[in-house]
Amino acid sequence: MIETVRVLTTPNEALAQIKGFRRAYVYHWRGWLSVSEGCDFQAGPICTEVVGEFKEIMRKWWACGRNRSLRCDAELQSTLNAATEPLKRVGSADLRSFQAPSEALTGAINDLWRIFEEGLCLQRRANEVGVSKAILLVTKGRIGPAFDSKVQFHFNTCVIGCTTYIKALGEIANELADFEVRERTTLESLAEQAGRPAAVGRAIDMVLGPREREQHEISTS
Repeated sequence: MIETVRVLTTPNEALAQIKGFRRAYVYHWRGWLSVSEGCDFQAGPICTEVVGEFKEIMRKWWACGRNRSLRCDAELQSTLNAATEPLKRVGSADLRSFQAPSEALTGAINDLWRIFEEGLCLQRRANEVGVSKAILLVTKGRIGPAFDSKVQFHFNTCVIGCTTYIKALGEIANELADFEVRERTTLESLAEQAGRPAAVGRAIDMVLGPREREQHEISTS
């Protein structure tokens, strides 16, 4: 196993990292949860309003890269509808489930990965960044983080497909478990304290994600 670099050190540091997460992305997330409130992504059809918000956030997050386009709304709706079957098998699983993922969970994530890899971007397959961002969205933050280059650097890991994605989630889940036992707290409770409530995958995403530019930092909530 690749040795991971500890990123969860103390509750105070994790709290500060969550508070320092860029506010624009906090607003994106709040908007996403609001629009998708009545949708669990485990049964179709996915309504057009949710599809539109999904596309807008994925565009803002450069899910297909800065110079690549997402598919049209109708195609993305088909992709999200197709994703409901493996998401139903994922059920309520979250990041912690990847400490010892069941065969059923592993199979569901593999199917979900393939659907998003083929159904997000125009002219090419989505890479690990786009796919992991889509999974973060449709699980409403239960399964994360999104594996951009910064996150991969922090954890000294390389995600290039679903197998390495599942392995990386397991390594992060193991560090999270050690942190929560050692510090007698949960990452969700720290996110709540920071005024940025989130499920565990989104909370770790905020710990590692883009920082607020110091000169523009007025509020941390």
